Amino acid sequence: MYKEFAQVSLGRRIHLLFRLSMTHLRQEIGEIGFGAGDYVFLAHLFVQDGISQDELSQRMRVDKSYTARVLAKLEKEGFVKRRPDPSAYRVKQVFLGPKAHEIETIFFNILENWNTTLSKDIPEDRLEELRDDLDTLIKNAEESLGLSSFQ
Repeated sequence: MYKEFAQVSLGRRIHLLFRLSMTHLRQEIGEIGFGAGDYVFLAHLFVQDGISQDELSQRMRVDKSYTARVLAKLEKEGFVKRRPDPSAYRVKQVFLGPKAHEIETIFFNILENWNTTLSKDIPEDRLEELRDDLDTLIKNAEESLGLSSFQ
């Protein structure tokens, strides 16, 4: 029964693609000085610097304690800075640190090159459809779990 399901499972394919991407990122990003699991935090901050630590957790769909541990490590290494929000002292805002700004070009080159590798045999019109379909899968999952969308 599972063998037949595995042939059509979207989750299995998405999980495999995630694992392969993490393997690639461990090889590439490790040279910059942080772990493959940490890159997504910096990616979010490159898009919206100064976001609160709690909102970062919500957008990434991870628990607050995990976010706090990763940010503490990235802060110690100079990739991020955390400061209390002046209007709500208990809220911590997260900003890119000097080390993050130094590696920004290399960082995005790694991500863009992997994206190019993944999509090299897919025509642009099909890529657009694929992105739309993946967005639909995300929306369906969020709705099923009662989560708000952060796209």
